[in-house]
Amino acid sequence: MMKALAWLALLVAPLAFGPSAAAETLDFGPDLRRSGWVIVSFPRIPPASFTAIDPNTLEVSTDASAGLLWRMVDDPLRQASLASWRWMVAQGVSPTDLTKRSLDDRALGVYFVFGTAADAKKSPLALLGSSTVTALVYVFGGDKPRGSILASPHMGARGKFIILRPADAQKGTWFDENVQLAKDYVRAFGTPPPHLLAIAISSDSDDTRRRNRAKLRGLAIER
Repeated sequence: MMKALAWLALLVAPLAFGPSAAAETLDFGPDLRRSGWVIVSFPRIPPASFTAIDPNTLEVSTDASAGLLWRMVDDPLRQASLASWRWMVAQGVSPTDLTKRSLDDRALGVYFVFGTAADAKKSPLALLGSSTVTALVYVFGGDKPRGSILASPHMGARGKFIILRPADAQKGTWFDENVQLAKDYVRAFGTPPPHLLAIAISSDSDDTRRRNRAKLRGLAIER
């Protein structure tokens, strides 16, 4: 009897919790713009280079430059709580203090930008500058150990870096990342996350005047 009840519970559990979670892999190619991505540059700073190698793989390079590759998130995934990707740095800037405005170079950063539905109408730079917007940034770079949470020197309390791989991590090695956005947001900001509005990939070497060469593939988000 007990075995029968246990099997019944296993069969009913998926129905009790509804359909499976929504997940989406964010393609990069064959063309970045047609895939929904926008390259964002900063005033008076040479732009970073972003190239789709194939639909799932992005190549990023900077030469004393910086920039963002930006994509808005569709409504069904604005409640996303999980994300995953793989990344590799072939060449990157040396370890830097990411809390200093003039020293915050890093090989790669993956931004998750949160805010209100009204914020979604703003341009990328206006969105990042809005007082109602926050950003959780997972970083490959910096001089702090894995798991460190740092305040962004550009966004202050509205932006938090989470170090996944420090700058001295093995070059040329692919690392798999699986992050819990909702839990990390609470750890970083102390409150549940609002709507996820956008995702961006960054690379930055304008302060150190050095070079980054990196790749990212298989970027996916899930409710």
